[in-house]
This record gives sequence, structure tokens and C-alpha cells, in this order.
Amino acid sequence: MKFFRTADDEPRLKELKGLSLFKELSLRELRELDELLHERTYHKDEVIFDEGDVGLGLFIVVSGRVRVVSSHVALQQLAPQFGPGEFFGELGLFDEAPRTARAVAMEPTRALALLRTEMVALLERNHRVAGKILFELSRTVCRRSRKLALSEQHSPVL
Repeated sequence: MKFFRTADDEPRLKELKGLSLFKELSLRELRELDELLHERTYHKDEVIFDEGDVGLGLFIVVSGRVRVVSSHVALQQLAPQFGPGEFFGELGLFDEAPRTARAVAMEPTRALALLRTEMVALLERNHRVAGKILFELSRTVCRRSRKLALSEQHSPVL
């Protein structure tokens, strides 16, 4: 693990600090987390994960845009888009159930993956860092759920 400050890691740590999921982490905690993240790049229209795939973790958009679409009637109206700093696929962080939607890059996209295995290892090794991430994740999921519930109740039928 890299816990010592170097000039090479400063831009990366600043980028991580700018992501809502990691905003409460210190530089030392960000360095520890950085060791666990998997960076991926996707071309326009490339599938990040497909509906039915086993969920292995969540994805955080660093640059680009991602659209999530589903064949499930209840989810079809959502078709959310995620941009820089936002995360998706978070249910895969908690169980291995099949994905309920397909995630596709709408443009060239750079994303970070935080896999369940790494999150479990972080929970075992450093409760404080994992707790900060899980708290922010929970806040975002609550906001999304509330927004979904309220928009469904008050949206006019077209």
C-alpha cells in the first residue's frame, strides 16, 4: 500500500476527493481506497454490464456519461443517466443478484469500479473508511428512492 505522499498521486487523490462517494475521506484514507479501485474506460455504446449479469460491485463515473436501461416495466420509465462524480450499480456491492438493467456508455467514459470483495476487505481492515463510504452511499440511495417515490406519486400519466 502507498501511504506516503508523492507528487505522482496528488492529481489522482484530488480526483477521488471530488467524487461524492469519497468526499469525506482524508488523503491517507483516499490512498488506502485507491489501492482497491479498478479503473476502466469504455467506448461510446459499449456495454458496462448487462441485465442478468451477476452484480459484483458499483461503478463511479469519472468522465463521460452512462445510461441505464431495463426490460422491467417498472424500471423502463426511469432510464437514468449518470455523469462525472455519480455512481450506479450499487446493489451489486451488497449481493450477487442478477443486474436488473443494462449500463451503456453514451460517450467515451472513464469509470472506477469498487467490487464487493474489495469492499468486504476494507470493512475488515478499516471500519472507519468503509463506514464513511457506506454512509455516503446510503444517503444517495435514500435520495434516489425518495425522488423515485415522489415522482411516481405526482407524475401525470402521459
